[in-house]
Amino acid sequence: MKALAKSITRSTVHTLLAPFESRMIAQHPIARWPHVFILGAPRSGTSLFYELMTTGFEFAYFSNLAHRFYKTPLAATRLGGWMIAPHSPAYQSDYGHISGWAAPNEGGWIWQRWLEDGPWTDERVLPTLPVDEIRATLAGMSALAEAPFINKNVMHSNRVRLLDALFPGCLFLEVRRDASDTARSIIRAQRRNKGPKPDQQAWWSVRPSNAGGDTLIERACRQVLGVAQDIERDCAHIGPDRHLRVDYEALCANPEHTLKDVARFLRPHGLPVTPRADAPVPTGFTLRASKPLAEDEEAQLVRLLATQPMAVKS
Repeated sequence: MKALAKSITRSTVHTLLAPFESRMIAQHPIARWPHVFILGAPRSGTSLFYELMTTGFEFAYFSNLAHRFYKTPLAATRLGGWMIAPHSPAYQSDYGHISGWAAPNEGGWIWQRWLEDGPWTDERVLPTLPVDEIRATLAGMSALAEAPFINKNVMHSNRVRLLDALFPGCLFLEVRRDASDTARSIIRAQRRNKGPKPDQQAWWSVRPSNAGGDTLIERACRQVLGVAQDIERDCAHIGPDRHLRVDYEALCANPEHTLKDVARFLRPHGLPVTPRADAPVPTGFTLRASKPLAEDEEAQLVRLLATQPMAVKS
């Protein structure tokens, strides 16, 4: 009953806000600054980095409020923003979800209106998309906050070339964590039924171009390596000057230093990257190496990850 009530409420709000959303879409066809997209494999630290970027600097982003009212994110942000408290960072997430109405969200439901969560794709699908609506939505979010727009979504990792075609000049920040730790975390998440539900092919979360494998161990290793390879290949295609790799272990050890490096990368591209005085950056985060799997599974994981060392964190 509770789920039905939420669905009815959301549908009613969407209907009421739809005219306002259309007017806002028409008002914001062009973004003032390049958009920033955070990439990386699932369980690699992208959520922590996303929260640090949105609390450490002045950025526009999809909030949990915008995500919940995914058909009218601009209107929901404009009209509902004054009713919710500003986000107070705790730097904790539940498999990508950060609590609080104003907290940064992947905006999965918003993106799914336009793009399929699934296989690797590129600019060839551009003619099939509502390009003007997509561009105006992100430009509108940026205009509402009077700041550049940033978004983390692991699904972006296999559509870098498409995002480049949609938003010429956009920038990519890739988070890399130790490959073994990332793979173990992916495996344990699935065994605990956490995160997204597997698709019809039993694939969990973002599907890289090398997707496959007979076992959970093999699929997790392919995912970690494949996502890294897709990002590296596609960012090289669009130009390496718009791609910065962020080391997760270094981020945890010294967040302030990492954010300064990111700011130095973004500013030459025209982004103001204004630090927020009301949210000091933590001095560090405790980094815990993942516990090894069962002996036979650990041996398989190590062997599989060693087959393609170029994709392991460098």
